[in-house]
Amino acid sequence: MSSLISTDLVGLDEDLGGTSTDVIRALAARVAASGRAGSADSLADDAIKREASVGTGVPGGIAIPHARSASVTEPTLAFSRLARTVGFGAPDGDADIVFMIAVPEGADGDHMTVLSTLARALIRDDFTAALRAAKTPADIVQLVDDEVSGEVAETRGATAASAAGATSASSTAADATGDGA
Repeated sequence: MSSLISTDLVGLDEDLGGTSTDVIRALAARVAASGRAGSADSLADDAIKREASVGTGVPGGIAIPHARSASVTEPTLAFSRLARTVGFGAPDGDADIVFMIAVPEGADGDHMTVLSTLARALIRDDFTAALRAAKTPADIVQLVDDEVSGEVAETRGATAASAAGATSASSTAADATGDGA
């Protein structure tokens, strides 16, 4: 699995528009331009639909729009540190830090792992301060890799190993009973 985030998925101190829809569309275009989604419009529509049901703003000036989309080819995080804040429905105001989570349709486990791991990191003041102080996209990638990507990869590896073990065990059982191929 490639990293959840790369420098081409990061923007610093940028104006992506004045609404959550504008920001989501810009981040979806970034994901598609990186080759991780087939259609920016499809991904944006899925994320905007999700955003319309419940705002994704969280306390501390942070928003985490997210979507499972048939357009997405691999779990991805796009990031923007906004030059002007935008409302995402947080109780304490607008967001200047936005992470967009994009995962393939049907990848519910990946979606929840990325969302929960990222949310745990974002409640730490040192992590959000580092995001706000980062000088380059590479700084953001390093922060996210250190805090989020490694844990997600470990979880995915454990899930794959568990599934492989279950497949192996059922093959062994089938061979022992004569039901194997």
